[in-house]
Amino acid sequence: MNYLKIHYSLPFNNFKVFKIMLIFSIILIKSTSVFAQLDDDIIITKDRKVELPPANRVFEKIPPVKTNPEDRQMKYSFFDRKLKGIEEVKFNPTVVSPDGGKKKEVEEKYNNYLSLGAGNFGRVFGELYVNSAQESKFIFGVHAMHNSTIRGPIDDKNSANMYDKVDLSGKYLAEKFKVNGGLSYNRDQYYFYGYKRPRVEFDRQEIRQILNTLNFNVGFENIAPNSRVDYALKTNIRSFKDNYSAQETDWTTTFNAYFPIIEDKFIAVIDADANMTQRSDAEVDKRNLFRVIPSFKVNLNHFGASLGYKAINEFDEVKKINRTKGFPTVELTYKFRSLIYLFAGYDGNIVRNTLGSYLAENPYLKPKTKLLNTEKLQEFYVGGKGDIISGLSFNFKGSMGYYKNLYYFNNFAPKSNEILADTAKFDVLYDSLKTQYVNVNVQLNYQPVQSWRTYLRTEINHYQRRSFEKPFHRPLLTVRWGNTLIVSDRIITNLDVAYIGTTFAKNPTSNVLITNKAIFDVNAEFDYLFGKQFTAFVKLNNILGKKYERYLYYPQQGLNFLVGINFSF
Repeated sequence: MNYLKIHYSLPFNNFKVFKIMLIFSIILIKSTSVFAQLDDDIIITKDRKVELPPANRVFEKIPPVKTNPEDRQMKYSFFDRKLKGIEEVKFNPTVVSPDGGKKKEVEEKYNNYLSLGAGNFGRVFGELYVNSAQESKFIFGVHAMHNSTIRGPIDDKNSANMYDKVDLSGKYLAEKFKVNGGLSYNRDQYYFYGYKRPRVEFDRQEIRQILNTLNFNVGFENIAPNSRVDYALKTNIRSFKDNYSAQETDWTTTFNAYFPIIEDKFIAVIDADANMTQRSDAEVDKRNLFRVIPSFKVNLNHFGASLGYKAINEFDEVKKINRTKGFPTVELTYKFRSLIYLFAGYDGNIVRNTLGSYLAENPYLKPKTKLLNTEKLQEFYVGGKGDIISGLSFNFKGSMGYYKNLYYFNNFAPKSNEILADTAKFDVLYDSLKTQYVNVNVQLNYQPVQSWRTYLRTEINHYQRRSFEKPFHRPLLTVRWGNTLIVSDRIITNLDVAYIGTTFAKNPTSNVLITNKAIFDVNAEFDYLFGKQFTAFVKLNNILGKKYERYLYYPQQGLNFLVGINFSF
């Protein structure tokens, strides 16, 4: 490999932390050297971003079920329950035919899917997929979902929630191009139940929050074989409104083009995106971000390189921001004969923060939240991915650099001089100083046999303390271990274990630093296949029954379950 030489100094303490993190990751990889390879569809390459992964209320489309006993593939995705500030049940299995191993001449396909369930806390769950035939050039689908609880972990109905979604999507495939589009509506309802107790009687409507989101997207992509130029154009418009007179319209358009200069050896690439946002709360604020990234990519068998430059214009009407910044980007790669890839590079960026992105991460924000983008001043990174031995694959990335305007969530008190002030809402705090960070991501995927697959994902984050005593509500360590096991032709089980390390917050009324205990969450799922089309399932969440707090003063549900049936037709 061509190593990228970096002359860069860190304070002693941060360098020591970085060494410890790298040693931990190496030990993690070594300790699992007895594993074997997982299917490609489960490999995840995770690029470092300031924001957490996309909103957890995302459901993958259910593909048509194909039953072929001679090629028995794992049909269930990992059960990955996000540990955020809101309760969520994510369930998207497909029905696998439990036939006796006899290959059928005509393979039956089921494009439609219905799931119904109920559980404790007065939970009602329903989900429906209706899809057109997959063989035609024009494909469309409808997805609807309802997930609600009558009661919550504390104060009965004051911590209930309800999530509804309707999604229409379509795709047209021609010989040389593809057009796809979609229209969706989300309605999320919950309550600010993190108030101080005891509290005098109040109207539940005072603490109710409703998020209404309308989203439209359309894309055009070149799919012609042996095309001299490859390109894709996508646009997305999101309109958001909450229960406290906040509105946000976000229009994002992206363009990607690839120009082979010397076949696949030397390629010119242009990536661009235009983001126009208007947020109205106390005042109307237009916030735009335009970005263009020309680059050149070189592929010389085992060696590869990419050299580019990001030109970014940021505009904010209220805050009087209108500036253009540039960030050079460099990445060197080396590919071994065993298909293991190693890479090292340098990067910088401006990360967009919108009201919608914040609420997807923490829905308990106060009205009139201040919005600022986060600037990644510079980042040095190294990593790799590939198959270690047969059946064992890995992804690894370690990075360090500087952020400006890195954000944190902390409880907000409207009347800081009162002991019983309302701390149920959160404010966004920005560190205006340069924040040094270290990030390490490791994922191992293992499938020794067709009937069992597992993964282990670890993320370590360290932030230099600058404007605040602690990185509020940002954990140092996050670990997930997921397993899917086919016990028999009729029984499928899933086991998911999650660990989120200690986090910190500050009581805004007493100014006392508070430690949130580490979260250890265990979840299980059992599915019984009655036939080609029917499945009964039982889901157990938070088996240990701990009312942990991902966000201060917001305990989550203890042991909760969901029982139901699935039907494909």
